[in-house]
Amino acid sequence: MKNGNLYKRDEELESEFNAMIGLMAEMITTQAMLPPMGQMPPQWSYDLHDLSMKLFKHLCSSRTLLEPCPFGTPTHRPFGYIDHSSIAVLTRSSIENYLVMHWIFKAESDSRREFNHRIWVYSGWKKRTKLFAGTPEAREATLHAEENAAGLLSLIETSPIYQGYDSEKRKKVRKGLWDVDWTWKDLAKEAGLHHTYFASIYPYLSGYTHSDFISALQVGQAKTLQDQYMLGVASISTNLMILGHFTYFYAEMFPTAKAVLEKSAAKALVDRWHLRAEDMNFLYEK
Repeated sequence: MKNGNLYKRDEELESEFNAMIGLMAEMITTQAMLPPMGQMPPQWSYDLHDLSMKLFKHLCSSRTLLEPCPFGTPTHRPFGYIDHSSIAVLTRSSIENYLVMHWIFKAESDSRREFNHRIWVYSGWKKRTKLFAGTPEAREATLHAEENAAGLLSLIETSPIYQGYDSEKRKKVRKGLWDVDWTWKDLAKEAGLHHTYFASIYPYLSGYTHSDFISALQVGQAKTLQDQYMLGVASISTNLMILGHFTYFYAEMFPTAKAVLEKSAAKALVDRWHLRAEDMNFLYEK
């Protein structure tokens, strides 16, 4: 029973989400509150923090949307539906967020991490220069973006990685594209996700993002709170897997965060939801 509407909730899964999102918040906050030691931290560590906060907010919003919407109209009563479609959209964004973090910050070498980070940042500045600037403040921001992009491009072009690209890949980098030698499937595999699982769940979630027919069909068919909750909680379970992967990733990046994880009562949950490819092989072996 919830808000006067009869439907069954997965209280155990919701409790596990609460525990793991709380641990994520503690790990990020503990790391962020460390006093500066010696030289200023590298820029990539600030960007990792911002991406971590972005992921945290996506995950929290997904869980919030699992509750029935309180908005009501003369024809739609309050708490009459659960917006499972928006949970799916946020879940896709969370997956991409984590995969990008892993691609940049868990690269196989320091030089590769530096290169990945630079083309990612360069892409952002380059994209800003292409936006319409209708105010003095916006035009100033555009000039700032152009300067930053130009400075980064000169560094990128001196990299042996860039010099090893063929002319087509170099052209893509200069245009501001950073997915020059990978696909989302590649990043998922590198991050330890099962390729069959990812090849199934990612297109499904993308369908909701891009308003594919099947997404509209499911919205139309999910008429009851129970059906809407069932679809929403399925995405929450994917978010729990993302939480499991992120927690270990973040702990490997920062000893302080690792210490928080090791003493946490939620560590057993993290171990359970840190589902790697080898843990899921049995589901797809046939």
